[in-house]
Amino acid sequence: MARSYGDNLFERLLLLPLFQGIGRSEFMEIAGRIRMGFQRVPRGTVIAEQDAPCDALYFVLGGEIEARKISDNRHYTLLEWFTQPTVIQLDSLFGMRTRYSRTYTATTTLQLLQVDKAAVRDILFYYPTFRINYLNMLSTQVQQAHQALGKAYPQALQARFVAFLQERCLRPAGKKELRIKMEDLAEELLVSRLRASTLLNEMSQKQMLELHRGRIVVPMLEHLIQTYR
Repeated sequence: MARSYGDNLFERLLLLPLFQGIGRSEFMEIAGRIRMGFQRVPRGTVIAEQDAPCDALYFVLGGEIEARKISDNRHYTLLEWFTQPTVIQLDSLFGMRTRYSRTYTATTTLQLLQVDKAAVRDILFYYPTFRINYLNMLSTQVQQAHQALGKAYPQALQARFVAFLQERCLRPAGKKELRIKMEDLAEELLVSRLRASTLLNEMSQKQMLELHRGRIVVPMLEHLIQTYR
């Protein structure tokens, strides 16, 4: 028997930690009780903008999405891409600062599930499995942040550059693009412009990254991490 579009979406939802342990019947109960919006989003659509209020959870179930982060001092822009099912900024829905820290744009047609903030509150209240998954994800993010703060600052310049990049990424793997002037990167790494330029050229020669005018493209961040940290 052919699988329905709904079956495929349900299976993709189960790939997300928030829905692990939730059966089909329970999910159908949630869908019937809570307003949930499944939609196909065309390429180029901005899902959420940096600094805009976070008033819903967006679950990307299929397609590719770009996350773009502009630094507070406007010295650099960091881009990364996601193709696996993901939820956009779970940590920004509640708390002291309920705004997106990045701009998310569809780079292909997306299968998207939108759940408004009020609906998320209801799911958290009525469904313990979802609530525990939500708390586990938040706890993991907090623990990872604390662990990163406790690490000694790398002395080797290569490791310092990798740490600078990794600490600003949502995921320590996959393609990344850093748009930054050489003098600004040198300032971030606490070295001269010449040393920063030499470092990047050495990494480029080893095919760890690609250098373009004002852009540094890292095809696979995990390779940089494994090599230099």
